[in-house]
Amino acid sequence: MRKLRTTAIAVAGLMVMTLGTVPTATADDTAKKLNAADYKLVRTANDADYNKLVGALPNADVKAVLDDSNREAVRIPKEDGQHITPNFAAGFLWKEGDDNTTEWRPQGITTSSDALDEGVWQDRKVVLVSWYGLDGSEKKGARISFIDRTDPLKPVYRHVLLVRATTKNGHPDFESTNPNHAGGLAWYGNLLYVASTDNIEVYDLNDILKVSTANDSAIGRAANGDYHAYGYQYVIPTKFSYNRATPSQNIRFSAISLDRSTSPDSMLVTEWDPAGDGTRLFRWDVNYETRELSDVTADWAYQVNIKSMQGAAAIKGGDGPDKSWYYISRSTGDDSRGDLIVWQPGKLANIYQGEWPIGPEDMAYRPSTDEMWTVAEYANNRYVMSVTADRFHP
Repeated sequence: MRKLRTTAIAVAGLMVMTLGTVPTATADDTAKKLNAADYKLVRTANDADYNKLVGALPNADVKAVLDDSNREAVRIPKEDGQHITPNFAAGFLWKEGDDNTTEWRPQGITTSSDALDEGVWQDRKVVLVSWYGLDGSEKKGARISFIDRTDPLKPVYRHVLLVRATTKNGHPDFESTNPNHAGGLAWYGNLLYVASTDNIEVYDLNDILKVSTANDSAIGRAANGDYHAYGYQYVIPTKFSYNRATPSQNIRFSAISLDRSTSPDSMLVTEWDPAGDGTRLFRWDVNYETRELSDVTADWAYQVNIKSMQGAAAIKGGDGPDKSWYYISRSTGDDSRGDLIVWQPGKLANIYQGEWPIGPEDMAYRPSTDEMWTVAEYANNRYVMSVTADRFHP
C-alpha cells in the first residue's frame, strides 16, 4: 500500500464540544421546524427520447460494469485508518490519477446497503461515488464511480458518465448533463437519485448503456452511427427529475441520502450555505415498490442554520424524524479537517471537531456494520472512508 499522506497522519486529539461553546449558530435555539406541506416538487420526464435511446444501444447492468472494472483502488488497513481518524471503520484510496486529478472532484456517496436492505446488489458489495467535472472536464458534466468491495482487500472500480437523452436529426442521441454538481447520491432499488443543486435527477441502473471508446473528445451519436462519451465505455441517461414546484421555494438540493430507519423509507436532502443562514433539512417518503417518491410534497422540513453542511444521514427513525439522530458533515476548507456534527431535534448538537479528513462531502449509512461513510473531495486527500456511528451521539 502506498504511504498515507502526512496530513492524514497528524491527527489532533478529538475534541467534543457542545454547540454553546462555538461562535456560530448550529442547530441551537435558532433551529425551527417548518411546515413540510410548503415544499412541493414536480416530476419531469422525457420518456420519448429516453425510450428511443435505451432501445438503440446495448444494455449493461451493475454487475457487468463491475466485471469490466479497469482501475484498482487501495484498501486502507485499519491500523493506517486510525491515523486518519481514531474511530476509523473501513475505507479505500483512489488510483493515483483519480486521487490527484484537477479535472474531476468527488462529491456524493451511496452503497448497496441503500439499494437493498440485505446490503448487496447482484451478489456484490458496492459503493457508488459521484464526481463533477471542472477545468478541462467541466463540459463532461458528471460521472459515477462503480466500486466493487465484495473483496474489501481488493477493491476495483470503473467510471460511468451521466448523460441526457435527446433526439438529433431524427436519431436517438445524448448529451452531457453539464452543469451538474452531483453533490449527493442515494441508491434505492434500481434507481439512483443524484442531488444536482437545482433539482434531483434520477437514473435507472437497469438502463446502463454501452458505447464506443474510440473518440475521447466527442459525445453523442456520430455520422457513422457510433455513439461516443468522451472515451467512457458506459453511460447512464437521466430517466426523470424532481424539480421545485415553484421557484420561490428556493430549495437547494446539495446532498441526499436514504434513511431506512423510518416507516416508510425516506430521502433526506441537505442544503449547503457557507454562512449557514437558513440552511434546511428535508425529507420525502419513498415508495418501496416503485422506488420513486411516494408524494412530491415533503414529509418533514427543519431549518437548522448549520454552516457549510456538505451531507447528512439519519438513523434511529423508528419513532419518527423528530426522534432521529442526524449525522452531518461539515467542511472547514481545503486546509483544515472536517467536522462531524450529530444532532437530534430539540437538543443542542454535538460537534466532533476534526473527526473527518479535509473536505468531507456527502454521507451514507451502512446498517449491517454500523458504518457512516463519506468521501473527501480535495486532490491528494480523497479518502473514501467510514467511522463507527455508535461512537457518536447527539
